[in-house]
Amino acid sequence: MRIFLAEDNLGDVFLIEEALKRQSLVCEIDHYATAEDAIRAAELCGNTGAPIPDLMMLDYNLPRGNGSDILAVAGRNPKLAAVPKVIVTSFLQADELAHALELGASCLITKPVDFDSFMRDVGAKIAELLHATGESKTTKS
Repeated sequence: MRIFLAEDNLGDVFLIEEALKRQSLVCEIDHYATAEDAIRAAELCGNTGAPIPDLMMLDYNLPRGNGSDILAVAGRNPKLAAVPKVIVTSFLQADELAHALELGASCLITKPVDFDSFMRDVGAKIAELLHATGESKTTKS
């Protein structure tokens, strides 16, 4: 499995990696620290040998843009149409969430503030999304 991760906080990147390990999920993570880098990568996914992820996880507040900017670009790439896109953030205004959902976000994962909740809640949600993606790939084959 491959995860496209747009996240500027390296501590949160570590927590996501640890949550994956605790769920016994082996994933390759393509990490982008700015919206600008993630946008460029989303444009290339499925083209020129760039891999198509099984899941896109997007922090909403990023340097040089936000999660909605990435969702808009991903929405224009037909190779990403079936890829679940998730906003992962500590806080999001209702209008920002509505806009992200309009642009194709599957759901919102709120980053818990304590370690145990992060491991349990975020890890379980990622596992659920990846298992659903794996099942849909199996039924299409």
